[in-house]
Order: sequence, then structure tokens, then C-alpha cells
Amino acid sequence: MSTAPGIPAVATGGPGSAAVATGNAATTAAAVTVLSLGGSAIDAAVAAGFASTVAEPGLTSLAGGGFAIVAHPDGTVESCDFFTAVPGLERIGPWAEPTTITVVYPSAQQDFQVGPAAAAVPGMLAGLLELHRRYGTLDIATITEPAWRLAEAGAIIDSAQAYILELIDPIVRHTASAARVYAPGGRRLAAGDVLDDAELAAFLAKVAAGEVTAATSDAFATPLLSLAAEGCHITAADLAAYRPVWRDPLITARDGWTLVTNPAPAYGGEIIAKAVNEIEAYSYESLTTSLARATAQVKGTLAASTGTTQISVVDRQGLMVSMTTTNGAGGGVLVPGTGIHLNNMLGEDDLLPGGLESVTPGQRLRSMSAPTILISPEGTTTALGSGGSARIRSALSTVIVRLRDGGEPLQQAIAGPRAHLEDSGVVQAEHGLSAESLAQLRTAYPVNEWAGTDFYFGGVNAVQREPDGAVTAVADHRRNGTAAIVAS
Repeated sequence: MSTAPGIPAVATGGPGSAAVATGNAATTAAAVTVLSLGGSAIDAAVAAGFASTVAEPGLTSLAGGGFAIVAHPDGTVESCDFFTAVPGLERIGPWAEPTTITVVYPSAQQDFQVGPAAAAVPGMLAGLLELHRRYGTLDIATITEPAWRLAEAGAIIDSAQAYILELIDPIVRHTASAARVYAPGGRRLAAGDVLDDAELAAFLAKVAAGEVTAATSDAFATPLLSLAAEGCHITAADLAAYRPVWRDPLITARDGWTLVTNPAPAYGGEIIAKAVNEIEAYSYESLTTSLARATAQVKGTLAASTGTTQISVVDRQGLMVSMTTTNGAGGGVLVPGTGIHLNNMLGEDDLLPGGLESVTPGQRLRSMSAPTILISPEGTTTALGSGGSARIRSALSTVIVRLRDGGEPLQQAIAGPRAHLEDSGVVQAEHGLSAESLAQLRTAYPVNEWAGTDFYFGGVNAVQREPDGAVTAVADHRRNGTAAIVAS
């Protein structure tokens, strides 16, 4: 393997410091604020999660879903599943049909189903509140203040968000309410513009005031359920039945290294664990082949959510959180009066190949998201995860193998070039692969070489803690990630 150009954001701190890496400067700032007030890694991750729904509107939303892996200082690890679920409990009448929109990418196009009928039961709001309820140390007002103040002032759109909003332009213009926020005056938000979502600011202020304590709270449930008149399948019974689920993570080991990742029913963690544990040689060709084999072995309904972002935090005590959240491509619909962008998880091309009739209301949708903890034989612990749809598996596997088998420092492992095997059988090779690596790949696959690093190849954000308590945070330059330290 070889190193590509590109400089991830890096921050380092001595023993007793806390660290955070996220996909956006404002998201990172929210976590730093809470850590500076003495909050835990859970407090910081929840604060960053709320802020990300303002600062990263093309990737995540309070009407989306996600997962978190929590690693406690005593070695205990847990997984919290707050991903979306199939709606329709106590549904009356037939399934409404969503609207099909074609999104054109630089080298391909994809059809998405959007609108109220494409929405799955959201889990993001419930998940953030559950993480705080179970492990939060600061009050919810303190934790959510950075988010509502950001929304009130208006988040500045960075180049990564401008790029994703450009990609999903037909979606964010799908309804007048969405267009008013994301394309005000008919012009889509561009880098440097300010996002004006006063309704989201008001909703977050209600969360801070304790008026929203669950997804069944009137301020969220009532406007969401009103979308039934427009074809939304989510029912009051769906919201009442939905619960974040705490699970035992998937834990595997190789060469003294321990990998802790997202368990079933999500499938990204299983694919990554199989791939990195069964790799036969330290090369892109071997990893690509191992990933292809692992992917083929995982059966079932597969979802590769288009919009995804990653938050990684470690606090002064060594509590560590890796959290991945998503809103799919977005449904192009705002929950009335809240400014919250509804997900389109029922409407992604590869999500429900058998249609809605093939799944059961209440069933969790499966996901590629794979928040992960990696522990070295010496006790160095790394929390990492990635956005990037189907590229999550290749991005994370590459970084894990570079850390474990290549012995690379975290910054170099994330900076290094990536290769991704598409369903078409073509390997997309990021700029920076050596001639030898490209030649090896070409013995097995057609290869398309890219001219540079790119958003396409994912956004791995990670924090690392040494046995002596020294910390490092690294955020992926491909998606404008930012990293920060809060000193002891």
C-alpha cells in the first residue's frame, strides 16, 4: 500500500486530554464546548449529533437514524442501534407510492424514491435522547445549547455540504418547504452561504427546554403524523413502539488486535470484520478481493444510505464513542413546523428489492454503517467510522488494515489512498496508489484511476488513546472533517 496526497485534520493532546473528530467544524465545536464544561464523551457525542443536524444538512437529520459503539474505561463495550424501522403498524389502507427522482452523479446516475411515502420510522431523535438518558452527565439544556444557538445564528455551508446539496439538488427542491430552506429564492445553498432554518432552531430550543423528551412528544409526533394525509406510512403506533436497542457488539480478533463493530441486523460491521480478518496479503488487491468475498457472503435486505456522517469522541477518563448517523438521500420533505428533513430510507434503490410487502412493520432496516473500536495488543484504542454509502466498507477496512498490518500512525492511515470495488465489477482507485498496487489490482479487475482524492471515497473520522492517556484526533480531508483536543 502507498500514501496519497491530502492532509487530514490532526490534533494531539497529552495524558488526561479529550479528543473529538467529526465531519464539520461546527459539529466539532459543539463537542468541544460540552467537553470543556466537564461533559463526558457521551455528552459530547450527543451534543455533536444535535449540531450535525444543523451543520451537515445533506447528510443527517433528527428524522434519520444511526448507531453508536460505546467503549467504557473498564473495557466494557456496547452498541446502541437507533436506525430507522419499517413503518405501518396499525396501518389502514394500501401503501402509497413515493415519487421517483433521478440524481445525476459525476460518473453515474441513480433513481431515488422521495416524498412522505419514502420515509421510514426515524430513530435519530430517540437515539440521541436515549444515549443522554443512559449515560449523560450534563443536563439536556447544556448539551443541546450549541445546536440551537447554531441553528438560530445560521450554520455556514462548507464545501462538503455544498457538494452533497448539489448532488441531491432535485431532492432538496422537491417541495416548497424544503426548497425554502435549501434553495431560498430559487438558488441552492453554496459554500459560504448561511443556512436559515428558524423552525429547526425553535424545535431544538424546545428540546433544550425539556419539552421534547421522546419521539412521541407532541412537538415532534403531531406534525410528523400529519404527513399521513400526503402518503406517509408512519403511524402513532410506529412511534410508540420504536425503541433504541442496546446490543452486544460484534467482536473479533486477529494477531492480538481486537475489532469491536456494529452487530446484526446492520451488516456493515460483519462485512468489514470478515474482510480484514480474512485478508491474505497486505495489498489493495487482496483487501479488495477479501471485501468482495465478505460482501457476497452477507445475505438479506441491504441498505447503503447515501448521506452519512461520523462522530468520534474520547474523554479524559477514556470513555470512547464512535457514532455514525444518516438521513439517506433525504425525502425532500420537512416535518411541518420543525424544519426537520424527513428521511427516504424506504426509497433508496438497493434498500427494499422485494418492496414494502417483503418486510414487516417494526422491523429494523439493515445498514452499511459500521462505527468501530479497534484495540491494539499494547492497549492503544481507536474509535473510528465513516460516511460514504457503500464505500464505508472499503474506507474503514483500508484504515483498519493500515493501522493493524501496516503499523501506520492514524493520520497516515486515514490520508492513504483508497480503492473501492463497485457492483459493476470496476475498481475505483483514488489518486496516490503506487504503480505496483495498480498493476496488482488490474490482474483481477478493471480499474478506473481518479485524478485526486475525493468525497466519494468516504470520510473516516477517528480518535485514538494511548495506554498512558495521550490522545490523537484525525478527521478526513475528503469531507472537510475537523479535529480538536480539550486539554486536561
